[in-house]
Amino acid sequence: MAKDKEKVPPPICLQYKSGDLIIKEGDYGISIYKIIDGKVRISTQSGNTEVNLATLGPGEFIGEMTFLTGSTEPRSASARALEDCELEVWHPTRLSKEYEEMPPILKYIANQALKRLMRMNKAIGELIAKRAEIKGLAQKDLQASQRLFYRKEWDHECVYRPVGGSAKLRLLGRIKDISMSGIGLEVNATNRLNFSHQPGDEFFISTVLPNRKELDVTAKIVSIKSARAPGRLSMGMSFTDMTDEARKRLGFFLMP
Repeated sequence: MAKDKEKVPPPICLQYKSGDLIIKEGDYGISIYKIIDGKVRISTQSGNTEVNLATLGPGEFIGEMTFLTGSTEPRSASARALEDCELEVWHPTRLSKEYEEMPPILKYIANQALKRLMRMNKAIGELIAKRAEIKGLAQKDLQASQRLFYRKEWDHECVYRPVGGSAKLRLLGRIKDISMSGIGLEVNATNRLNFSHQPGDEFFISTVLPNRKELDVTAKIVSIKSARAPGRLSMGMSFTDMTDEARKRLGFFLMP
């Protein structure tokens, strides 16, 4: 009977499909796994972030920390198959005799190295989680700042002239909407009898903002069609040139 109790359970082979969870962080378990074929990813959860610690392949082991530390704590990391895998599962008693026969100094060195590795993994996990948190906050700030500016409907008079034309030329138009990237302009259809108004044509546009600040920009026609009002053209235009000062003035105007 004593011999039966001391009998070491034989290893068994298990097959896992790509994506299968082999070990779940926080679960209890004592088995040690040797990778025979395939790749396994080791990861840990830090806050809301999953931190990848290592990718292991044939000949490497997972689940050995529980055995080496003699800990009854839950698994400290998860293991998931990155591809179809074959693993050999060992009961810890299979290694107990060899481990106990190790010289004390070697066991001490191994345990110290293992503790340093565990501390390092924890620190790396916390660092990656913190960086992900900072990146997420930065992205939210960027999205919030982008939402500060939007396309605004604005029925307002302006003057415009073709790029390369005389600076004394003043064609009249009305701004119907404006954003940080472009402008909707409605003009008299007769203006194109003397000057080209085709997609790609560029114009200087000048107007005065409600705060009495002048706004001078350069924009090109992206689209053009007949407006609802007879004898009028509606032009969608994108900005091609704007000074920093003009950008600040426009940005201030577009803020809600």
